[in-house]
Amino acid sequence: MTKSAPCPKCGTRVEYETLVIFGRQMDIVPCCDDCEAIQTATFAENQRRENWKRLYAQKMPAGYQRSSPDQISEEFSMAMLWNPAKYYGGLGLVGQAGSGKSSALACVLWKLETPFLWWSGTEARDAAIEAATADKDREGANRRWEHAMRVPILVLDDVSQGKFTESWSSKMFDLLETRLSARLPTFWTCQIAIQEFMQKIISQNQGDVAQAQAITRRLDQHSLVLEMP
Repeated sequence: MTKSAPCPKCGTRVEYETLVIFGRQMDIVPCCDDCEAIQTATFAENQRRENWKRLYAQKMPAGYQRSSPDQISEEFSMAMLWNPAKYYGGLGLVGQAGSGKSSALACVLWKLETPFLWWSGTEARDAAIEAATADKDREGANRRWEHAMRVPILVLDDVSQGKFTESWSSKMFDLLETRLSARLPTFWTCQIAIQEFMQKIISQNQGDVAQAQAITRRLDQHSLVLEMP
């Protein structure tokens, strides 16, 4: 039987068929098409947000998961306005330990809702070495390294960590060059100025000035770089 009744959400008149459940006739008034579309969109949005919360919790180091924009220092506040169209190379924050660089990046990532991989500088180096030398699970190590090259956003937290051997310098250059060419942003933090970082690479990489310049240039190129005095 077809009946008519007000939409339970907005009051618009809707027609509906009565249902017979276990021999009993039931009047369940549906929402109108507009309200049904809103409910569906709201459900999808809530589901998307819940999926993002889970991914963020899985990928973000525990110490930064509760970072809040109101805790970001004035020097790094512009990071929240990072625009991938303008700064497709990424985002770099330079400042001493404890200045809030990593927390600022965590806030930006939360806002972007984009899949990311978070590595410290030494984690990135170890992953590169493992991909090149692992005796066991070489395939898995290579997959992890390939993932770093293609993930929508790669974070290198304290990028200057560790010793820059010839092998690691070469792998870092390949990583940054691949991502920049594909317009995949790299987010990074550093406790020393970019010129000091370049000098560190030169001193530890058999004096290879060209490669040190190439690495630091790719970190800086097409990126928003904010430095705390």
